[in-house]
Amino acid sequence: MLLFRCFLFILLFSIAFSNMSFAQSESCKWLPIEKTKSDFLLDSLSVFSESIQVRDRFDSVYTFSYQLNTGRIKIDLGRETLPDSLIICYKTFPYSLHHEVAKRTLMTDYDSGAIFKDNRVKAMPTFDFREELFPSTNLSKSGNLTRGVSFGNTQNVFVNSSLNLQMNGQLAENLNIRASITDQNVPFQPEGNTQQLQDFDNVLVELYNDKFSLSAGDVVLQQRQSEFLRYYKNVQGAQLTTNYKIGKKWKASTQLSASVAKGKFASIQLEIAEGTLGPYRIQGPQNERFVIIMANSERVFLDGRLLQRGFNYDYVIDYNQGEITFTPKVLITQYSRVRIDYEYAERNFSRSILTANHIQESDKVSFFMNFYREKDNRNRPLFFEFSDADKVLLSSVGDDLNAASIPRVDSVSFDPNRVLYQKINAIDDFGNPIQYFEYSTDPELARFAIGFSEVGQGNGDYVRQQQLTNGPVFVYRPQVNGLAQGNFSISTPLPAPNQKQMFTTGARLKISPYEHVYTEIALSNTDLNLFSPLDNEDNKGFAIKSGVISENRVIEKLKGYKFKALTEMEYNSSQFSFIDRLRYVEFDRDWSLGAKELLESGNERIFTAQVELEKDRDNGLKYRFNLRNRGDVLAGTQHSGNWNQQFGKRFFLKNDLFLLNADVNELNSDWLRYTGDFNYRSKVLVPGYRLMMDRNAVRDIERDSVVSTAMNFLEQMVYLKSNDTLPYSFFAEASWRQDQFAVNGLLVPDTEAFATNFGLQRRFGNHDFKGTFTYRKLEFVRTDQNAETTVLGKIDYLNTLAKGNVRNELSYALGNGREFRREYVFLPVPAGEGTHAWRDDNGDGIQQLNEFNLAINPEEKSYIKVFVPTTEFIQAYSTIFNYRLNAKFPEDWKKQNKTLQFLQKFSNTTSLSIEKKITANDFWERINPFTGGFADEDLVSVRQVIRSSFFFNRSSSKYGFDLSVFDSQNKQLLAGGFDDLVQKDWRLNTRFNFSPNLNFRFVLQTGNRAASSDFLDNRNYDISQYGLGPELAWQPSSLFRSTATYQFTDKQNIANQEVRETAVLHQMGLDFRFARVIKTTLNVNLKYTYIDYSGNTNTPVGYEMLQALTPGSNLTWTVNWLQKIGEGLQMNMVYEGRNSEGLGRLVHIGRMQVTALF
Repeated sequence: MLLFRCFLFILLFSIAFSNMSFAQSESCKWLPIEKTKSDFLLDSLSVFSESIQVRDRFDSVYTFSYQLNTGRIKIDLGRETLPDSLIICYKTFPYSLHHEVAKRTLMTDYDSGAIFKDNRVKAMPTFDFREELFPSTNLSKSGNLTRGVSFGNTQNVFVNSSLNLQMNGQLAENLNIRASITDQNVPFQPEGNTQQLQDFDNVLVELYNDKFSLSAGDVVLQQRQSEFLRYYKNVQGAQLTTNYKIGKKWKASTQLSASVAKGKFASIQLEIAEGTLGPYRIQGPQNERFVIIMANSERVFLDGRLLQRGFNYDYVIDYNQGEITFTPKVLITQYSRVRIDYEYAERNFSRSILTANHIQESDKVSFFMNFYREKDNRNRPLFFEFSDADKVLLSSVGDDLNAASIPRVDSVSFDPNRVLYQKINAIDDFGNPIQYFEYSTDPELARFAIGFSEVGQGNGDYVRQQQLTNGPVFVYRPQVNGLAQGNFSISTPLPAPNQKQMFTTGARLKISPYEHVYTEIALSNTDLNLFSPLDNEDNKGFAIKSGVISENRVIEKLKGYKFKALTEMEYNSSQFSFIDRLRYVEFDRDWSLGAKELLESGNERIFTAQVELEKDRDNGLKYRFNLRNRGDVLAGTQHSGNWNQQFGKRFFLKNDLFLLNADVNELNSDWLRYTGDFNYRSKVLVPGYRLMMDRNAVRDIERDSVVSTAMNFLEQMVYLKSNDTLPYSFFAEASWRQDQFAVNGLLVPDTEAFATNFGLQRRFGNHDFKGTFTYRKLEFVRTDQNAETTVLGKIDYLNTLAKGNVRNELSYALGNGREFRREYVFLPVPAGEGTHAWRDDNGDGIQQLNEFNLAINPEEKSYIKVFVPTTEFIQAYSTIFNYRLNAKFPEDWKKQNKTLQFLQKFSNTTSLSIEKKITANDFWERINPFTGGFADEDLVSVRQVIRSSFFFNRSSSKYGFDLSVFDSQNKQLLAGGFDDLVQKDWRLNTRFNFSPNLNFRFVLQTGNRAASSDFLDNRNYDISQYGLGPELAWQPSSLFRSTATYQFTDKQNIANQEVRETAVLHQMGLDFRFARVIKTTLNVNLKYTYIDYSGNTNTPVGYEMLQALTPGSNLTWTVNWLQKIGEGLQMNMVYEGRNSEGLGRLVHIGRMQVTALF
């Protein structure tokens, strides 16, 4: 392995310092906002989807969905205010993937004057290789429908099914259909590491033509034209949109939908740490520890800027675990503000959503109406039942839902597979009787299933305790001096059904070619508790907004400039409530309003006035004035503006200014925010200077002292970057920042930071390089804390050498992160559908974590391993390294001298994937992706897989051999300590064909499998093994093949020095295969295994060494029959059996499934 690492280091060193040059192009175009409101064709060529970026002139990023099959893009415009245009940048392939491309063809590229022309070359008719159960000419379909059944004498009968259908085409004249239906029975959501997601379970059918569109299934509902009604909902239902004309002047569009909600909207502020990329736990709106986030519903904002999802962009997200991790492209500091809007799976009741909207417009007038209702059905709770006492309690508390808490104690019959409790009656230290619950496995006493809620330290009487039990166990902690000592409680608030409803109507009148007036009225109705008539007086609210806009008016004295102006007035009653987020993400922060102030209701009045002169994105002047009054809570004014100016051809200046003066309750907030940028744009380089200032002070008016500050810093930056016209891009930045903090009524220096940032993206010849690097050092001035250093970086490199015979792919990422302590449980699933097996090793009938093993026998695959989230973590430095190598000698060496002919027979494929987190402070250990040499206590987690195969005479049909190396390690941090699995294998495979019908193969292999666990003592072992096995195959025809095998394996647990644990396995097998192309395939496999074993069979070591069999004789057999039973219809039948010594009975398993092809 040392020799291999030295070879890899020399290869990467030579690549890094090779001389290279390249060219790369990118297309950018500005589009008016009207064109982007519906999907459109992005380019006539096929677009590389990962290269697409959508921004406005303020560099705000817009999310989108791009369909590679059609080349159409749909931009998400669900924002409060929209610009007049967007810029879209992307890279294209040099051709369209939908068009036939050929350099020469036999039908057209021939010499017309040639003496001989081969007339045998003819155009062949198009042949469709697809088999379809329901063929059609006007519909393009792909996919399949599978239904299956599984049964056996050791399992129950269960049925499974899967569906995958993609359809597009014409149903009738002027009636089209689009359909995407996938149902894979997968109980989790897709990974959120790319911009485009592939859902496992999704149904969407759309009927449409020029005048209407009807969508049904998994539909996304989004608001149309409204200033007050904003929503984005993932639902299951139907949506109808119609477009029509009324008379000769009016165009109208009406949309109706009825659906059932799949999730609920939430917005949370993420607590972050200096320099830490994550993962961060995304909690629920009520501080729930675990929420399932709806895929593709999140919007992540960093300091008010919308981020893009994707490993090559800003962040990745695990929807199932509710965790987000930022990429090295994003610098996270202790001053960063991260807010996440998302939908999460919260369905206590059946929740219906009804929407209706109508838009009607003529040349001068347009008006609209919108209706939205989201309501829980209080008579249809989904996962629980309300008792009469629960309903009475909810009806008596009104909107104060915290007062409706009940203990979650359920009397059940004893079940050894559940974590159950017994009731304990005792006397406390003061002589008072108390009652609590204690974990028990006694069938006579364990009769209570308890639900525990995390309520914070000191607010509960129970704590979580680590045990071998398959599930979390909670232990009672007696109160001390009347104070609770735990952080979990058996009481939980009752979920109350609620309702959100809004109606809006508005109009817009064009009073001149440049000016128009508009108004909108909104009514809201929000009931937090449908069980209670109390507190209903604050359910209904009212809002109105009116304004005048002037835009695109030409100023004759200012050539090229256009004048824009806005005057607007808005009023919201104190009871008016929104559906989803209405305003931009930092709207209330810019008024110095926090969560506490927003809880105080009050009538709200907002006045806005704005004037703007704009020539292009580099020349313009804008001023905006805002006045806001919110009851007795807020009274303030804002002034904001920006000035962009180009001087000559090369100098550019940008200025952004924000001023706030607001009285918030008894405090006054004074805020100055300024960003200035001056640069010189040459044809190659763009040097520049940027000044950023953010001065906020919240003062106590009576004492004239500073009590807090939202942000107070001064930052200066110098930078150098490439011009956009170059075929490559790079940038270099250096910045100095000083922050202040409020102490004893004064603003004093708090921290000082220095940061550098570098980036390069270039293609040169056969080399493609992309990299970023960030360094930041934070020093604490006010306190004696040690300085914190953050190092982030990412490199992606691809090259081909020696005319394509050597191909390298390298990806390397470095950052500061954290590792959560994980807990896990095993949940039962239908037999054969799981991954793990449970064997009651100690015979007590209770499931313990150390009794579950990775299943080998198919009938034992009855459990899945599910990780349970925790809030405990360890700060660590993370490194991700991926490398792939494909190398071979040139093909033309086959015709050279004997030495080159011999060398040409060798080739190699190698792949490395390493992801590790360590706590060592040594910089070399932090950046070194390899784990060798690190102290175990410094290695927090590692996932490493190394594969390498050396081939000799790989393409020969006569003889050859290959030597393979496999090295994997998986170390993870669990709640009870570390868990480590290591596997190393060497394998030599030789083959020789005696004749076309008879071939021989011989395999030698050696390796070891080691496991160590801090918590599960019986999972500490190190099994060393070696083996050999010949194989003889006879294939007299293409229809039949038979194979005879023998495998010898010797295993020994070298970790156990006290007891000798060994296993010697002799396995003989016969395999028969009969196949008729397309129609029939029949496989029959028979194996006899004799095991000589010394050791305890009822342990994880025994399970691993015996391969889930028993000492002595073992017989297994498998029959697999695949049969075509009609056009587009296939049947697959599988029968498996096993007979092991001491088992006491034969094991039979049968599976049958039928697949229909579309």
